[in-house]
Amino acid sequence: MHITSLKSRVNREQALRLLSSSGINGVLRRWLTGDLVLLADIYIPYRLYKIVCEDPKAHSARCYAIDALSGILDPYQFFEIPVESEFVGVETQNCMSPSLDEGCTRELAIEKARRVVFSRGFFRLAHPRISAELIQPELYIPYWAGFYGSKQDLDIVVLNAVRQTMEGRKIAHAIKSWLLHEDRNNAQHGSEHVSEAAERK
Repeated sequence: MHITSLKSRVNREQALRLLSSSGINGVLRRWLTGDLVLLADIYIPYRLYKIVCEDPKAHSARCYAIDALSGILDPYQFFEIPVESEFVGVETQNCMSPSLDEGCTRELAIEKARRVVFSRGFFRLAHPRISAELIQPELYIPYWAGFYGSKQDLDIVVLNAVRQTMEGRKIAHAIKSWLLHEDRNNAQHGSEHVSEAAERK
């Protein structure tokens, strides 16, 4: 499947080094979950919106990318529309399908902007008009998923390939749920999914 993704800032070698670190975090992770047995790049769907906040006294605009999988993952914020050079085309099977319709992610983008506006003390005396324009209907964010332990007792640690940070359990749980769903579907057709595009350590 061909998708449009934000460019990854972490290549496979860097991800492997981070997820199989010999430092104290790596030792603790292996003690808790076992050795790293598989590394895969996985792409999660987002939608990119331009949000405009207006009232008679002020005007502001910025962009938010909202996850179209569950709506609970941290949004991405851009102060202007990303330029074409920030995107890359990727051919992959390791991409999740959107679960939320466009109206839902649009409302989430507006709500996020509303919280930001009032948390910063803007528009205290007025009622801002907040609108959302869909810029990119399907934009994927790249992650590296490290698989630890055994198939019977699998643990997943996720590295954000754009922010270059380790993710929490929300994304790991989303990936695990997606894999279980794909495994059930693929079992009916006698095929595999992530293992085809992933590489063992």
